Amino acid sequence: MRIVYTVLDGRMSGGQVICGHLMAAALSDGHQVCLITPSLGEFTEQVQSLSIEVIQLPMERTFFFHRAVAFAKFIRDWDADLVHCHSAVVGTILARIGAYLAGVPLISHVHIENKFSDVGWIQKLQIILDNITAIVADKIITISNATKSSLIDQGISSNKITVIHNGISLTEQFDNIPDIDHLRSTLGLQKNSHIVGTVARLCPVKGQREFILAARNVCNHYPNTEFLVIGDDYEFEGKYRSDLGNLVKELGLEEFVHFLGFRSDVRRLIHCFEIFVLPSWIEGLPVTILEAMAARKPVVATSVGGVPELVLDGETGILVSPRDVLGLSKAIQSLLDQPDIAHQMGNKGYEYVHKEFTHEKMWTQVQQLYKSYE
Repeated sequence: MRIVYTVLDGRMSGGQVICGHLMAAALSDGHQVCLITPSLGEFTEQVQSLSIEVIQLPMERTFFFHRAVAFAKFIRDWDADLVHCHSAVVGTILARIGAYLAGVPLISHVHIENKFSDVGWIQKLQIILDNITAIVADKIITISNATKSSLIDQGISSNKITVIHNGISLTEQFDNIPDIDHLRSTLGLQKNSHIVGTVARLCPVKGQREFILAARNVCNHYPNTEFLVIGDDYEFEGKYRSDLGNLVKELGLEEFVHFLGFRSDVRRLIHCFEIFVLPSWIEGLPVTILEAMAARKPVVATSVGGVPELVLDGETGILVSPRDVLGLSKAIQSLLDQPDIAHQMGNKGYEYVHKEFTHEKMWTQVQQLYKSYE
């Protein structure tokens, strides 16, 4: 088959990672694939390294319907058999219209609860358009039961929706642990300090502010703890990163909180964490949590979206409420207080990922959908 994939943009994020895994699997299975993206970045560079064609086509404005027409022309000219859309709601609406105009089946892959405009009338129109275009989508994949429920609440038929959990490739990166002392040294960390880390793009909804405020509380009890913040500020052009840096200075945490920016070697770096933290306000089914669990790390995360489907509270980690700095602090401290319990949670997380959240399991389920279009 000839499959066109679409993404939100060219930067690296959980949805793009999953899309990349599926594209690589489809390619190795003999399908011809290409990627449509509004912009270029780390993700598209990775895709191009696989010799996959990347085409820039702007599809990020709700009412620019001429872009849906341009997309329809492209998929007709490319002779596509299927569109697999991984875009956010605006790009999804346009992709569905374009595929419908071209007479090509489309699968929508929804990675998080839909986020609509803050402007009232635009929001209402976006919801209407999303619900109507969902009718012409052949299938909607959600990455968690929570995401499925959010679409049903929005007005989309449950008959359209299939839940396929994210899965990751459990390669030797997780089995061959790097030299931790050397890794600490390259990062400028103390040899015997506790390491608590978070990985996400820098933005308010990912909870880095709460992470830093919790770091102050934890340092009062464990002054030999260092906190790693991995991720870049794409959305606010560095302003949010600057705000976080100012907060660290105000709290006197310059020696304890380290910003590492975007890193392509996150899987390797997670090995030096003692605890993985993701204090998001909203989530889908975070790939970073899967990677942390695969590295046998206990997880402290917020009970939002599909996170409780990953982090079994008290078994593979600890769940707290979003924006609850005190609860976040106590959860981190409890794992530092009880290293044996933390170790047990890490092992249970590792087993859970190997059983339920592998790339192979995800690809098998997606492959079954593809076969119905061959």
